[in-house]
Amino acid sequence: MIHTFRFSAFVLFALLLWAATPVLAKDLVVKPPPDSLKKLYPPQSEEPKWIQQMHALSGNFGGVFTNMGEGDWENAEARAADFVKAYEETSKLVPEWEEYFDLKAASNFAETVKTHDPKKIGEASGGVAKTCGKCHADNYVSVWAHFHWPSVENIKIVDPVSEEELGYGKYMHKISGSFNAVTTNFKEGQYDRSAKAMRGFKQRFMELKSTCSKCHTTDAVKQFFVGDEVNKAFDDMRDTLLQDKPNPGEFWKNVGIIGKEGCKKCHLTHRAWAMIQEYWEEGTHKH
Repeated sequence: MIHTFRFSAFVLFALLLWAATPVLAKDLVVKPPPDSLKKLYPPQSEEPKWIQQMHALSGNFGGVFTNMGEGDWENAEARAADFVKAYEETSKLVPEWEEYFDLKAASNFAETVKTHDPKKIGEASGGVAKTCGKCHADNYVSVWAHFHWPSVENIKIVDPVSEEELGYGKYMHKISGSFNAVTTNFKEGQYDRSAKAMRGFKQRFMELKSTCSKCHTTDAVKQFFVGDEVNKAFDDMRDTLLQDKPNPGEFWKNVGIIGKEGCKKCHLTHRAWAMIQEYWEEGTHKH
C-alpha cells in the first residue's frame, strides 16, 4: 500500500512539473524582459533575487509532494506555507507580470494540503501550475537570453593576421572568410593559396582560446571548441597541403573535424542566444 502511494505521488509530481513549465513553439515570443526585472539581477542587484525566488517557489512546491509521498504531513504543510509566502513575495517584484500570479489559487493549494488528501492536493495544485506554466511559456527563453548568456556585443578581439581590433561579429566574419578561402582554393587546385589561407584561418581560429577563456575559465571547458582534436586537424591539414599532390580525402576529413568539433559545437551552444540578443539590439523582435 505504501509503495503504491509513493509511486502515485511521484507520478503526480512529475506530471505537475511538466504542466508547470511548457514552452511550446506556438507560444514562444522572443521579446526583451521588462526593465523592472533588471533590478533583480546583478549588476543592479547584489544577488540574483529573481532566481532565488524561483528556487524558493520550486523547492517548496516540490517539497510538498516529496513529503506527501513520504507521509510526512507536518513538513508537507510547512512547505506549502513557505510556498505561499514566496509566491506572494514574488508577485510584487515585477509589476508588469502581476497578471501571472493567482494568490487565491496559491492560498487554496496550501489549505488543501492540510486535508492530507493526495487527490484533492493534486487538483488544487493545478491552479498554481497553470500560472507558472503561462509565465514560463511567455518569458522563460527571453529571461535566459538576457540574464544568463553574456552578450558578445562588447567583446573586442585583436586579429592576429591584420593586427586590427575587431568586434566579435566582424571577427567571426573574418574566420568564416578565411575558412572559405581554404576550401575554395583547394577545390580549384590552388594548393599554395589554400595553404596560405589555412595558416591565417588557424591563427584566427585558435585566437578564440583567449576570447573563450574570458567566460570558460576551467581547462576542460575553455578547450572544448579549440582543444587538441581541432588543433591536430589543423596540423594534419597543413601536412596534407604541403604534399606535392594533396590527398582530397585527408583534406576534407580534417575540414569536417574542424567544422563539427569546433565551429558547429560552438554555434549549437551559443548562436541561438546571440541571435536573440542581436534582434533586440536591432529593435526587431522576432517570433
